[in-house]
Amino acid sequence: MTGESNFVKDDGSLALNNLANIVKRSTGKINIQMKGKTALALDFEKDKLILDIIDPTVFGRTEQDNYDVGLFEKIKAAKKAGRILNNNGLSVTILRKGKRALSIGREATPTISSLLTGSDDIQIDSIKQLTKLGRDIKKANHNKDGP
Repeated sequence: MTGESNFVKDDGSLALNNLANIVKRSTGKINIQMKGKTALALDFEKDKLILDIIDPTVFGRTEQDNYDVGLFEKIKAAKKAGRILNNNGLSVTILRKGKRALSIGREATPTISSLLTGSDDIQIDSIKQLTKLGRDIKKANHNKDGP
C-alpha cells in the first residue's frame, strides 16, 4: 500500500478533513476578541476561509509542547495541510493585520514559493508579512508566561 489510505489516517489529517467539511458548509464572519479588541477575524466564503491574525498574542495564550519545532517539520506539516485542503476543494488565506501573508489549498498558485516548500498547495503571498507574522507569534509564545 502506498501513500495515505482513505481508511487509515492520523489524528491531524482527520481533524483537518473534519474542519474542511465544516468550512465548506459555512458562510459569514467571526471575530474573536481579547480584552475588548479583535484578535482574530475569520471570513467564511463556501470554499474559502480568510484568517486575519490581528493580535498574535492570542497564540501566546495556548500551551505548546513542541514550541521549538524545526523548519523542516513546519514545512512538512504545511504541505500535508495544503494537500488535504486542496483535496477537499478548499483554500485558506492567512493575513497579518489585514495584509496577505500565505495561501494554502486549492487557490494557491505558487511560483518561487514551490521551490521553498516543495508543494503546489502553498503560496507565499508576502515574505515580508509571513516573516513578521512568524516573529509576532514567536514573541507572543515567548512572552506567554510574562505579565
